[in-house]
Amino acid sequence: MEDISLHLLDVLENSAKAGAKTVCVDFTWARDDALQVRIADDGPGLPPEIAEDPTDPYRTTRTERPVGLGLSLLRRSAEESGGALRVQSEPGRGVTVIAEFHFGTVDARPLGDLPGVLAMSAVSWPGIDLRVSTRTTHEILDMTTVRSELAGIDPSHPAVRAFVEELLQGGLAELVTWAGQEFSMGD
Repeated sequence: MEDISLHLLDVLENSAKAGAKTVCVDFTWARDDALQVRIADDGPGLPPEIAEDPTDPYRTTRTERPVGLGLSLLRRSAEESGGALRVQSEPGRGVTVIAEFHFGTVDARPLGDLPGVLAMSAVSWPGIDLRVSTRTTHEILDMTTVRSELAGIDPSHPAVRAFVEELLQGGLAELVTWAGQEFSMGD
C-alpha cells in the first residue's frame, strides 16, 4: 500500500466486517520521528488459529479468497521505516493493532489522506462508533456525538461527510506539521 491512510482503511474495514460497534483510532507522535497509530475495536477478536500470527497472509478469516494481505503489508511498511507492528486480540474482546512508523527514513510511507479515509469510514459504516484522538488535541471525533447532533439527518449525506472531514483536518493539523508532510487528498 502506498500510504498510511490506506493501511488504516484496511484495518477499519476489517473491524466493520467483523461486527465491531466501537473503533478507536489514536495518533501519538514523539520528537524522535516516531508515529504510533493505535486502532482498537470491540469486535469478536481473532480466532485462536489466526491470533497466533495475524500477519501470516495465509491465515485469514476472509471467505472470498484464501489470503489476507492487510496486516502483513502493514507490518512490512512499519518495519521498512524502522518501526514495528503489534496485534493484540482476545476472543470476545476485540482486536488492537498498534503500528509504529519512523519518518526519519526515506522508506517511510507518506501519511496519505487520513482525514478523507477517516471521514469516509465514519459515514460509510453507520453501525460503528468511530472515535479519533491524538495525544495533544485529545478527542477529535466521536461519531456517537455527531449522530446525536444530526437530529435524523442521514450520516452518509455529503454535507455530513464534508463536515466530519473538515473536523478531522483541523484536529490532525498538528500531526501534519510534526511529520513535515501534507495530507495527499484523494481524487
